[in-house]
Amino acid sequence: MKLWKRGMSLCLAGTLVLGAAAPAYAEERPEPSEKEEVVYATLNADGSLDSTYVVNSFAGGNITDYGNYSAVKMLNTDDAIQQQGDEITFSTDEEKVYYQGDLPDAQLPWNISLTYSLDGKEVAPEELAGSSGALEIHFKVTENPECSGSFYQNYALQATFTLDTEQCKGITAPDATIANVGGDKQLTYTILPGEGIDTLIFADVTDFEMNAVSINGIRLNLSVDVDDQEIRDKVSELMDAVDQLDDGAVKLSDGSETVKGGTSQVKDGASTLHSGVSQLDQGVVALQSGLETVQQGLDTLNSQSSALTSGSKEFRTALQTMQTAVDAISVTNADLSQLAAASGEIRQAIDELYNGATLLQENLGVAQYKALMAQNGLDVDSLKAQNDSAVATIQSYEDLLEQMSGIPGLSGVVDAYKSQLLGTAEQIKALLNANTAALQGTESYLGEASSQIQNLTEGLSQLKTQYETFDTTITQLVNALGNMTGNLAILADGIDQLANRYTALDDGINNYTDGVAQLAAGYSQVMEGVSSLAQGSKELVSGSGDLYEGTVELYDGVTSLCDGAQEMADGTGEFRQEAPNMREELEGKIDSLMESLGGDQEGAESFVSAKNTCVDSVQFAFQTTAILKEEQETVPEQEEADPTFWQRLTDLFTSK
Repeated sequence: MKLWKRGMSLCLAGTLVLGAAAPAYAEERPEPSEKEEVVYATLNADGSLDSTYVVNSFAGGNITDYGNYSAVKMLNTDDAIQQQGDEITFSTDEEKVYYQGDLPDAQLPWNISLTYSLDGKEVAPEELAGSSGALEIHFKVTENPECSGSFYQNYALQATFTLDTEQCKGITAPDATIANVGGDKQLTYTILPGEGIDTLIFADVTDFEMNAVSINGIRLNLSVDVDDQEIRDKVSELMDAVDQLDDGAVKLSDGSETVKGGTSQVKDGASTLHSGVSQLDQGVVALQSGLETVQQGLDTLNSQSSALTSGSKEFRTALQTMQTAVDAISVTNADLSQLAAASGEIRQAIDELYNGATLLQENLGVAQYKALMAQNGLDVDSLKAQNDSAVATIQSYEDLLEQMSGIPGLSGVVDAYKSQLLGTAEQIKALLNANTAALQGTESYLGEASSQIQNLTEGLSQLKTQYETFDTTITQLVNALGNMTGNLAILADGIDQLANRYTALDDGINNYTDGVAQLAAGYSQVMEGVSSLAQGSKELVSGSGDLYEGTVELYDGVTSLCDGAQEMADGTGEFRQEAPNMREELEGKIDSLMESLGGDQEGAESFVSAKNTCVDSVQFAFQTTAILKEEQETVPEQEEADPTFWQRLTDLFTSK
């Protein structure tokens, strides 16, 4: 409990807005510093008051405050605080300073009551912890007449209950605002100034526990700015309208009686007309009924005949179609065998093609080519190297001849053979280069051919697999069709016989239905005339009935109008008589409403002492004791004490 006091004190005191403190002089009394009060109260689980203390906040400086505290202490400084009677003084350099004063005999502005019932029986809070059943919480707040001041009239309360949904099911709180907070249900009650509360909370509980109920109070001042004179003018307009309404209601009542008499005569005439038309319609209905019976029989017969001819025609067409389709089937077992054989040959050809491609892939390539040439005593790579070496040698000889042609004494001899030697050397170089190019071209071609043959082999492999599946399907189809060919001839003969015999039957059905259709068409002309007569008769009956019903409704409406007009005239007359008193009552209600909405516009009053005149705000924060199960204490096992000498001696003579 002390921990909650200190925590709430420091937390809420830190939110207060502090005013500036005035300097104090030894020769004169210091100006009072603006302060804020937060009144904390710890309540028992039944709502009764347990303890009260106040946290006061000021701006720094020399402070003088008043309150009948049993004890005081600084909260956020180590400055000395003095108390003489109800006067508290201290000095500090802190910008914000808080001190706490305990009020053991305080009277709160509100009487708060919490009672609990389980399964219809009232239970003490301490007995409720850990219980299960149908719980009822009675929450009541009323004015405490023992508390001085205007707090009850000017302060609003907010009470919050928190219930664990694991322990509490089916929570019902008619006057609360309910919110989900994690696994809890939070019930919030807002109690306006001058208003108490008397409400119930219901829940089905299991192993019940409940956290503390928090109740906070703040001054409510809506500062409503309304021109009440405008409202009073509207009230005057309303009273004038009441007079006009009463005059009109009297005139409406007189006129409605005249209309009522004329409406009664119209209603009687409409009733007579409707009776005569109804008798005429009954005769027409009887005639139409007899003719409709005959017509229905013909229509039924004709409709069935149409369906009969249509069905017969469809059946005949279907037989002809089936006959044509069966005759068109000319597949023989020999054809099926030829199809199976052809598919088998294609499958064999694909296998041979795939095998040939595989063999070609294995033997056609650069490596295979070099190996084959090596078997014939020719190393391709060595030959290309030799050709390159020979070309380089010949080139060096050519370079040497060029150098020798420039030597004096040898130029004549060298020049004589130079042209011939160079020509021959160039021819040899050309042959060697051509040979090397041919070898390289062959290798390139073989590499490309090998790649293409690999692609071909892969494609043939897929084709081989797919056609094997197709050939299997062909074989299955051939076997199935082979079993059907023998039955097709029998089926064709039967269909031919059925089609020839049904042709004669279909011709007879058509002749019969044509006769029925002619009879029905002739009788329809008679029914058209009777139907027109019946339709006209019904329209006449309906019109006369509507006319009569309309006149009845008109008469009833006029009667209701007369009654309502008379009641209205009576009511407006009575209202008119009471209007003068109503004006005074409305103006009184307006004054009361303006006062309740606006609240006390004067500065906040101190809860602690009337001597504290510079109070910026006063707040209230109450909290009940939580209803919790007692923690089970574990009792340690007692160790056996060592036996005394006398016990050991006694044990020697005790039988075990």
